[in-house]
Amino acid sequence: MPFIPLLVHHWQTPRNPFTDGAKLQYAPDRDFDLLNVFVTTDVDYANRGIKGSSENTLAPLRDNVKSIVLNASTALNISELTIDGMRATYKRDGDRLIIETPSARRGKAMKVRAVYAASNQKGGGFGSGGGWHWIEPQKNLAADAMLPWGVPNSSRQGFWTQGETEYNREWAVTWDYPNDLATSETVTTAPADWTVIGNGVLRGERKSSDGKTKTWTWKMDQPHATYLLAIYGGPLDVKKDTWRGKPLWYVTPKGLGYLIDDSFGDTKDMLTFFSDRLGVEYAWPKYAQVAMWDFGGGMENVSATILGAGSLTESREGFRDMSSLNSHELGHQWFGDLVTCKDWGDAWLNESFATFLQMIYFEHSQGANGYAWEVEDAMQGYFRESRRYKRPISTKLYKNGDAMFDSHTYPKGGAVLHTLRRKLGDEAFYGSLKDYLTKWRHTPVESAQLRRAFTESTGTNAEPFWAQWFEKPGHPVLEFTYAPGANGTTVTIKQTQDTSDGTPVYDIPTKVAAFDGNGGMKSFDVHITKTEETFNIPGTQAVAVLLDQDHDFLRELKWPDYDVPALRAILQTAPNAVDKQRSLDLLLKKSQEAGDLELAMRVAAESANRFPAIRSLQSIADRKSEDTRAFFLAQLAHPDYDRRAQAVRALAGLPRNESTEAKLRT
Repeated sequence: MPFIPLLVHHWQTPRNPFTDGAKLQYAPDRDFDLLNVFVTTDVDYANRGIKGSSENTLAPLRDNVKSIVLNASTALNISELTIDGMRATYKRDGDRLIIETPSARRGKAMKVRAVYAASNQKGGGFGSGGGWHWIEPQKNLAADAMLPWGVPNSSRQGFWTQGETEYNREWAVTWDYPNDLATSETVTTAPADWTVIGNGVLRGERKSSDGKTKTWTWKMDQPHATYLLAIYGGPLDVKKDTWRGKPLWYVTPKGLGYLIDDSFGDTKDMLTFFSDRLGVEYAWPKYAQVAMWDFGGGMENVSATILGAGSLTESREGFRDMSSLNSHELGHQWFGDLVTCKDWGDAWLNESFATFLQMIYFEHSQGANGYAWEVEDAMQGYFRESRRYKRPISTKLYKNGDAMFDSHTYPKGGAVLHTLRRKLGDEAFYGSLKDYLTKWRHTPVESAQLRRAFTESTGTNAEPFWAQWFEKPGHPVLEFTYAPGANGTTVTIKQTQDTSDGTPVYDIPTKVAAFDGNGGMKSFDVHITKTEETFNIPGTQAVAVLLDQDHDFLRELKWPDYDVPALRAILQTAPNAVDKQRSLDLLLKKSQEAGDLELAMRVAAESANRFPAIRSLQSIADRKSEDTRAFFLAQLAHPDYDRRAQAVRALAGLPRNESTEAKLRT
């Protein structure tokens, strides 16, 4: 899933889901090995009902297992339950089915089949209850009213399922926890003019003798967590393609197929990049991206990702506006699907990695500037949540599985993986990931297994890194000052984070950059281990100093009160886009000199590619100076669409000018 932040209004008291109702959580004990899940579903759209069956093939892990537990929502009215065709005795305890197994033997497979029906289910997307969701026309609009996408309201028909975290029990009977994996097959009967998408390979579609319904059979022969089991159906537009011999399905609600190319046109590039970068080829027999009404964000159901129809885009809205969401969900096909967290306390093994893969896809597709801003946005997203609460990324203490899907699991985890990448270097980092994915594919895993993979692959003990970054709360909060002197420039660095909540004093190898004011910059290694340390940079009379100029690690960094010459030096020479932007904004806030406005425009103009280092021109526009007109007119031709839009807004804030208006009209 992509991260969807919780909005807390100013009049609400923010709650901490890791203290309010939190308890120690462990993966439940297993009495059996789940081998296969076979689900049949008859869809009665007119009456908003389903009838179905679930057959779980499983093998007890021990002799004398007197009963087993499967999960089934109380919304499922079970009419029959059998073991190997014989009626079985069972009782219900909430959403647990406790089934007597008097003849169970270790390793001897049995088929447990439940028949059931349900109606009027109201399942939502991730964090909203999950389960089975009916797509219906909007109630406040007439059936023939046109929606903004150019399709009638009446076209909103169909259904989808949402399993994560533990919601597939709302429409199927199975073991509904990620600490066991199984193969699967779904057989779904729906109106004949609908399309049904499921996991794995399409084994058949058969129309009924009266022509009113069609039955779709999807089969996944590779094991996966049961929360990744899914079916979606409705009137759909489908475009098919292939990548390295594997089928690709691009799917939208009926009438929105014209958005497929702009929404999914980079899917094959993503598949190639992730497969090659990780050294592990996309593992599943097909990949479908299915945009559905009412769904928010995306969900990485194995080989069949579901996405919200509202995320579909076209080129006029910007460059590949779905690439963030699409790369995140595709990244899960390795991290979350091929290798799955054993319990939700290690959800970061799924979501932090999907966030990180999203970051590196931006590095691949948008260059260093795109990656720099992805990392910065991740850090800032986490910092906002850290004002409310801090927790370890990997933890057993949480309220429920859904609570784990926060800014610690998503952006903080992604930023910490960036930190680990920069610490080890690409060869060691990606080599360790390849070993991890290869050794543990189709296996539920814990954080320690990834740690061991890094230790064994690199020879470097990963335990200290894990201890301070993944297993403790918080992050480094750094301040620094500098002073040129006769023997060089001294730099004093302080760690000011509050350690009373278990946040450590960090051990961080990093760098400082010294700027000479003439376009020169030298980098020096430093190693931070204390709350306050002073280092000397010999042979320099630095006009400015930057700590961690390459943004190599997660940190909240307070800049010193730079003077104007220092800000000029950083703006011209800093290697990271974020520091260039920050120094430009501060320079124009501190200095009213025409030369500094000219410098800001010159540096901004140097960002001439589609993904510029300077992404906001607001500080230049705020001057409302006639001296900026030529600059903003030139930006109308910039390859970055957002840069063009900023130029239009800036020109609108200048005094009216006939030639400018004529230019804007063309």
